[in-house]
Amino acid sequence: MVPNNLLLIAAHCDDGELWAGGTIARWVDSGKQVTLAVAHHDGTRQSEAEAGAALLGCEIWFREQDVDLFEWVCNCLHRTQPEVLVTHPVGDPHFEHHEIGELVKKALTKSRQRKDYPRRWYWFDTYYSTEPKGFPLFIDISEYFERKCSALACHRSQSPEDLLEMARSTNALHGQRIRAKYAEAFYVFPLLGRWPRFRDLP
Repeated sequence: MVPNNLLLIAAHCDDGELWAGGTIARWVDSGKQVTLAVAHHDGTRQSEAEAGAALLGCEIWFREQDVDLFEWVCNCLHRTQPEVLVTHPVGDPHFEHHEIGELVKKALTKSRQRKDYPRRWYWFDTYYSTEPKGFPLFIDISEYFERKCSALACHRSQSPEDLLEMARSTNALHGQRIRAKYAEAFYVFPLLGRWPRFRDLP
C-alpha cells in the first residue's frame, strides 16, 4: 500500500466535507493522496458521500457493519500509513464523534508503527466541542469553498441548507482570523508519549 498524505476518519458521511472539505480539495489539487474513512452509514448516505467525495477528488472508504469499530480504525491507519491524520475531538458531546476520537487516540497510542506514521495528527473543528483544544491551525480554503459547498449539497438526506449555512458562518469566521475569505480550523491533540512533527497541515 502506497502511504497516503492525508487520512480523515469521520463518524458520518457529511463530517469530512463539513469540517475539512476545502482542505481535502486543496490537498487533492496539489497532487496528494487523500482518503476519507466513514464509520457509520446506510445505503442512501453512502451514495451521497460517494458523490461528495467525487467532487472533492478523494478516495472514500466505508466500514462494513460487521467489522469492529476499533479494528476498523486500526486497519484504516495501517492501510494508508498517513503523513497526516485528522479525526473528531474527544470532547465532542455527539457520542459517535466522541467514540471515534477516543478510538483513534487509542489506536495511535498502541500502534507498533507509532514512530513511522502519522507524523502529524489533528482534531476537526466542531460547533459542539466543550473541551479546550489550544491554538488552532487555520487553512485558507477561499479558493476551494464553492467546491466544498457543492460536495455538502450532495447530502440531500441531511438538510443540506443547514450544512451550507454552518459551513459559511464557521469558515467565514475562521477566515477573518487569517485575513482570508474562508478558512478551516484544525487542532493538534495530545497523545501519550508522542509529540507531532510541526508543519503547516498542507
